[in-house]
Amino acid sequence: MKTRLQKLIGLILITIGLLALETFIKYYLILNKIPKMGFYFFNLLQIGFYPNYNLAFGLPLPNVLIIILVIIILLFLCYCWRLNLITEKNWNVLAVSLIIIGALSNLFDRLFFGYVIDYLNIFIWPVFNLADAFIVIGVSIYFIETIRCTKRID
Repeated sequence: MKTRLQKLIGLILITIGLLALETFIKYYLILNKIPKMGFYFFNLLQIGFYPNYNLAFGLPLPNVLIIILVIIILLFLCYCWRLNLITEKNWNVLAVSLIIIGALSNLFDRLFFGYVIDYLNIFIWPVFNLADAFIVIGVSIYFIETIRCTKRID
């Protein structure tokens, strides 16, 4: 059986690995290796370079304001991560970890380029990146776990 420290180290290594994967995809493949029009998979998915200057869902805000807002949210998420770690809510720790690495990846883009690099275009969905997927998956896990815990209490 794994100790609490082993689980924590494993989670940290996984999140660092996911952040490294997202960084590799964005900076190496997208910026250096993709043809201008990108490429397609089965006419359902296009991988290309799409700079996103706005906030989620295309909401326009000045970049400085977005950066400040993301930093505040990241500080709050770090606090939530610590609370969930102390109370041993492992699913919530995983969920918040995914949200943090997604937000960090997009923050790095804004700091280095002035926009977020989106590269996945599924034609029935707005263009996004792996970091956005991490955020959505993290929020979904947190939401499901919250509902599950609430039902257990009732």
